[in-house]
This record gives sequence, C-alpha cells and structure tokens, in this order.
Amino acid sequence: MAISSELRRRIEAMAVQLCDEAGEVDESQGVCWLDAVENRAIELADALAAEVVKRQSADRSAADEATCPECGQPGRCRGTRERELITRRGPTTIVEREYYCPACRRAFFPSDQRVGG
Repeated sequence: MAISSELRRRIEAMAVQLCDEAGEVDESQGVCWLDAVENRAIELADALAAEVVKRQSADRSAADEATCPECGQPGRCRGTRERELITRRGPTTIVEREYYCPACRRAFFPSDQRVGG
C-alpha cells in the first residue's frame, strides 16, 4: 500500500504530538541515544499496528452465512467472539464473527481460510 501525501502529513503530525506527550528519550532504554529513540518508535509503531488490525477487522462486513471449510455446507453466524492473533508486529485481540456448521457440529471463522488457518 502506498501512503498518500495526506496520510503521510497526518502521520507526521501524530508523531509530533506523540513525541511531545512522551517527553525526553531516556538513553538508558537502549545501548545509545539513537537506539533508545528507535526502541520508542518501534513500541509506538507496534501499538499503532495493533489498533489498525483491530479496527480493520471490526469494520469487515460479514454475512449471516458462511461456507463451512470442512464440508462446504452453509454455516450460520452465532455472534462475535474475541480472538488473540499473533501478527508480525506482536499479539493483538480482534473481534470477529463466529459461524457454526450444523452438519459438522463445529464452529469456524471464515477468516482462517483467508490466512491459511
């Protein structure tokens, strides 16, 4: 995904605000001052990535039915459930629809099929 110039401008403004709120960098948080700065940036980026994953997952439109990955029969949505995912940026919790297949008598998440789960 290419970041638009408007989005880049907003990220820069957010970075200024976060740096102001976080205060001075503690050099003891790294092997040198620049390492401590990078450690803070990584921590902020990981928190941002987790929030983006949560929000994008919650915003996905979902159908009342989904195809069971086991038998191919339609499964019915039986509500939402929190799941912890291990992402490339670390663990995060998302809320997604859980489906139930009456033929197999098992619950499933359609997103598992999209990511090779």
